[in-house]
Amino acid sequence: MKLKVYSLIVTLFVVLAACSGTTDSGGEVSVGKGINAQEVFEKSIAAQEDVTSFKMMANMNQTIGSGEEEMEVTSQIESDMVMDPMAFHQMIDMKANGEVMQMESYFTKAGFFMKQGEEWMIFPDEMTDTLLTMQQTQADPSEQMNMLKEYVDEFKLTENEDTYVMTMKASGDKFQELLDKTVEEMGAQSEMLKGATEQMKVNKVEYTLTIGKDDFLTKEFQMKMDSEMTMEDETISMLMEMDSRFENYNEIEEITVPEEVLQQAKEMPGIL
Repeated sequence: MKLKVYSLIVTLFVVLAACSGTTDSGGEVSVGKGINAQEVFEKSIAAQEDVTSFKMMANMNQTIGSGEEEMEVTSQIESDMVMDPMAFHQMIDMKANGEVMQMESYFTKAGFFMKQGEEWMIFPDEMTDTLLTMQQTQADPSEQMNMLKEYVDEFKLTENEDTYVMTMKASGDKFQELLDKTVEEMGAQSEMLKGATEQMKVNKVEYTLTIGKDDFLTKEFQMKMDSEMTMEDETISMLMEMDSRFENYNEIEEITVPEEVLQQAKEMPGIL
């Protein structure tokens, strides 16, 4: 049971994964045409400003252990997102030790809706802002770029035929500080996450960003994280890998909540 709780907590923390830390790469740059990591970041952030919509697909693998107990969790995530006004439709298929769970969610001006099992729920207003902030940080490549740009000099930049690839290895201490700060900035509604950060220790994080040469848009974002959490005097460790891909930029015109969802949804009590 503790492993399942930790898995859900860490899944929430993945949305804050763009926070970075001190690195081992030393800012090494090895590109043939003279462009450096700073230029790639600046051009990419500028390009993201013109993005109106995109699709994100991600695979996440977690290995969670406590003593002799171990749990494998795999998740497949697919999101269609429109930026202004912000709206999205997301599907998550999760499998843990043979147990399968599917979650579907919508966010539009009509509200934040989620389906688990056969029941649709609508989140109360006090939960929506926090969950929306977390979702945007997870899925929006411009958010990831902005959070990482402070450490651009510590990325290793390499060049392929069609893409620039930037990698960084971050130590846990600085990542932990930025993680705590990010949660604090989410306000009073983040008390559950704030309490969890106090029990969680991040040992190291690795990032890989793949940027298209033709349009400077993010094509892929990979992250690896080694962390642990102490719960009731028991230490739970986790290794997590997340591989995200972005496509269909500016091709999604609108996200709408189906009428049957609007009619069936029951209000969920506040928990954050």
